[in-house]
Amino acid sequence: MQRPATVRSAIKLSLALALAACGGGGGPSGPGVLPPPNPPSSGTPFRNAPAVRARNGVAAADLRVTVNPSTGLPAFEFGGKIGVAPTFDVSPGDRIVIRLHNALTGGGMQNDINLHFHGMSVSPRAPGDDVLTMMASPGETLHYDVLVPKNQQPGLYWYHPHIHGETNYQVGLAGMSGAIVVEGLSQSDLSLAKMKERIIIVRDVQDGPGSRVANRPKPMDEDQNAHPCGPDQGVHLTTNNVVRPTIRIAPGESQFFRVVNATGHRHLVLQVDGQQLQVVAIDGYALNVNPGDPPVMNVNRYVIPVAGRVEFVVTGPASGTSELRTLCYNSGPGGDPDPPEILADIRAPDRSDARDEPAAGPMLPRLGTATVKPLVVPKATTQRLVRLTEDANGFYINGQAFQPDARAMFSPKDGTVEQWTVLNLTQEVHDFHMHQVHFLVQSINDAPVTDPHWADTIVVPPRIPGANGTFKPGSVVVLADFRSPAIRGMSLFHCHILDHEDAGMMAKMQIL
Repeated sequence: MQRPATVRSAIKLSLALALAACGGGGGPSGPGVLPPPNPPSSGTPFRNAPAVRARNGVAAADLRVTVNPSTGLPAFEFGGKIGVAPTFDVSPGDRIVIRLHNALTGGGMQNDINLHFHGMSVSPRAPGDDVLTMMASPGETLHYDVLVPKNQQPGLYWYHPHIHGETNYQVGLAGMSGAIVVEGLSQSDLSLAKMKERIIIVRDVQDGPGSRVANRPKPMDEDQNAHPCGPDQGVHLTTNNVVRPTIRIAPGESQFFRVVNATGHRHLVLQVDGQQLQVVAIDGYALNVNPGDPPVMNVNRYVIPVAGRVEFVVTGPASGTSELRTLCYNSGPGGDPDPPEILADIRAPDRSDARDEPAAGPMLPRLGTATVKPLVVPKATTQRLVRLTEDANGFYINGQAFQPDARAMFSPKDGTVEQWTVLNLTQEVHDFHMHQVHFLVQSINDAPVTDPHWADTIVVPPRIPGANGTFKPGSVVVLADFRSPAIRGMSLFHCHILDHEDAGMMAKMQIL
């Protein structure tokens, strides 16, 4: 169904900011912009990652971390296959149990490992989503036991390492990440249960051991924005670890695409050529979790921040041919290049169909037992101000670079809702993310969002230049939901552009 224009206000504003310096959205890279050459189609059939489904309420798996011989970088190993990260398929009330063994060798924090369960309203205390004290050095093993709350919204989440100073290296360059699906979204929309499900993880991995980023001396911001559309030297995008695979979809057939932006710093402006995206969920939350919002939003393209997710329906083109691509994204005068690129070819089935549907990996969403639960937000009890700054020495929140032994910057109380105003005083975008909680986006650059949407990661626009060297900070206002008792403990908030996080743009919050 077509969503009213007022409901799309936040999406349209975000796209306008993203595409402004790229000449708008008139084409894959905007008028007058010459994109870098697209990688040739690999011809490889798209495949979902293997799935670990809950049995008797437990989704259990052994993960090893070892060296990927093709890149020389750390990688997950699952089922004896290096570079494979399974999708955990659970329902609210299930447990995710992971034995994570560090099989790397050598010293230094770049060889330590742990896991963050991104977007989940789970405990930040061991053996749960504890990224501050749970770290395995080479030869050590971590045992995770993560209880998915019974009130967890059904949707798409993900997991990845979270070693401070090494996240861009491990997640961005090495591509260490996997999906988590909390079942139940199709219970609220039975048509989804009849569709093939494509769990798409977009990663930006380095080109090879000889790349400029293979041996970085320290965390750093890779600013090189001579042109807003790049190219981004030394890294390339993959779709489920394949460069430009082929997704088979019959003309008129509907399929359910669930996309994770697991890159280190690339914003994705998703587009399927020749059609609108029928968006049903953002960052794991269905659109109609916000009471009064329709369940579907039709847009021509959608910006996924670093670490964000979007779930949408795609209809097979009548011509039998289309492309899933990301457009040029303007990350600001000081930002990293986010060039256009084809992520996957969409083609009608042919005689090679059998190769397209491997036995491993979920293809049909289960109904599950959960449904979308509307969240009514009470009045905020506390207001917080977050100022994002940077200089030649690092990145800061409220003037402080992250220190592992620092005290909590804020102490939100369980059972409350807080209003957070996030100001960006820099010349590049930042992606604001909170652990354990989702937030309702209220305004962007002082423009009210007519119908707010829930998210766990949001783009904060760069500062706006004024006369005589003055500027106005970019801004986002959100209502952060601390009403789940499961989330009590020491947690984090930070910029999810990972080299910014590594270089200090992160702080602690103690949820009481």
